[in-house]
Amino acid sequence: MGAQGMFRGKTKVQVTGIHCRNDLKDICSLRRKWVSQKYIERPLLVYGTKIDLRQHFLITDWNPLTIWFYKHSFIRFSSQPYTVERLDTAIHVCNNSIQRKLKNAPNRHPNLPEENMWHSDEFKEYLCTIGKEQVWDLIIIPGMKKALIQTMKAAEENVMYKKNSFDLFGADFMFGENFQPWLLEINLKPDIIKDTSVMEKLVPPMVEDMLRVVIDYKDDPNCNVGGFELIYKHVSARQEKETLILMNV
Repeated sequence: MGAQGMFRGKTKVQVTGIHCRNDLKDICSLRRKWVSQKYIERPLLVYGTKIDLRQHFLITDWNPLTIWFYKHSFIRFSSQPYTVERLDTAIHVCNNSIQRKLKNAPNRHPNLPEENMWHSDEFKEYLCTIGKEQVWDLIIIPGMKKALIQTMKAAEENVMYKKNSFDLFGADFMFGENFQPWLLEINLKPDIIKDTSVMEKLVPPMVEDMLRVVIDYKDDPNCNVGGFELIYKHVSARQEKETLILMNV
């Protein structure tokens, strides 16, 4: 099978359609504007199934650029076993908005979650069972932080913002077989609907911690910010340097 690509239709804030293609003539015949990405053909699989990870982060200022990283995240699963012989979105696209409309394959591994979602704590437990407990802190987390910082730095000069405002983002990552994270996209106004048991567990404390960062931290830099970690703050331009606050990167 030839090289594959993933094509995403876009509105201003969200994906409107995702398709996998491996035929150049088919790709060139597309009429709309699409975002094209080289497909990761050997992704990290969990029990023979493709996964991705949604990581939330908060920007409380664009000047100076200030980025907060949330310590919890969630893993999304495909409802079908992985194969490159078929290009069905049910196999290759892990978005919950797509997978929740599909039936799980009857031949899936019994350890896979019925809701096709894990809390990051469950994923870390899985890594322990395969003898890879160290990759979370040594590879995955540092790789995601680095990708987010570099991406936001590249975008900051083009962002129109209002002082005393903030934005919550949802970044989607895939992993290669070596556990290296690859940034797929960053979503503004990510879906935080509590429609699974994982989201029920993750969302309420995240929103509470977000308020701590946005409201309490301004008056008390030593306050409890819950699960958020300040990973980057750009010092004033007059000082012509950056302060990087990175853990294990």
